[in-house]
Amino acid sequence: MEHVLISAVEAAQTRWIQAFPQGLLATDVTAITPLGSGDRRILWFDCDEADTSAADEAIANVVACGGLVVVMAANPQESEALQALNKGAMGYCHLLAAPEQLTEISTVIEHGGLWVGPELMQRVLGLAVRVTPPETTVEFALNELTSRELMVAREVGRGASNREIADRLEITERTVKAHLSAIFEKLAVRDRVQLALAVNNISTDTTIN
Repeated sequence: MEHVLISAVEAAQTRWIQAFPQGLLATDVTAITPLGSGDRRILWFDCDEADTSAADEAIANVVACGGLVVVMAANPQESEALQALNKGAMGYCHLLAAPEQLTEISTVIEHGGLWVGPELMQRVLGLAVRVTPPETTVEFALNELTSRELMVAREVGRGASNREIADRLEITERTVKAHLSAIFEKLAVRDRVQLALAVNNISTDTTIN
């Protein structure tokens, strides 16, 4: 897996290189080459490099380059996290995240998970609760899940990664992914964020601007 950091912040570069010694550095999205057939990479994008008014467009441009995208911010915000995921990013984290956390984020999204971190996930859900009335129909939809699927879904609702779910339920990450696929289909949700909202009885049509 190739790793590319798009940032001119020296402190961020130092920590990131500690996590990915073979990674590549770029100061602008225009320096990113198209993704070749069969190639796999993660683009770590410092969204503070773009003007606030153009952040959405900048994230969309990075996603269009191909590969998995993790948006990084010096001052993470709930609304920005949701906007990044809505634009196609697979992760959202602090620009100066520790090298150990960066490698954990990489593992999660390489295996098909989304990353916003447990604390930020709870803050995002809390914000959604404040702006959206609960829907009782969501609880009925959860009744369609098997007991094990419901356990997995509730762990996602708490912000747990695939690895954390596997450890807590004493199953493999592959089994977690299989359960998630079934859950997504039964609940008609697109990703982990929508699932977390559904589990917490919040409308999955929620958009926070």
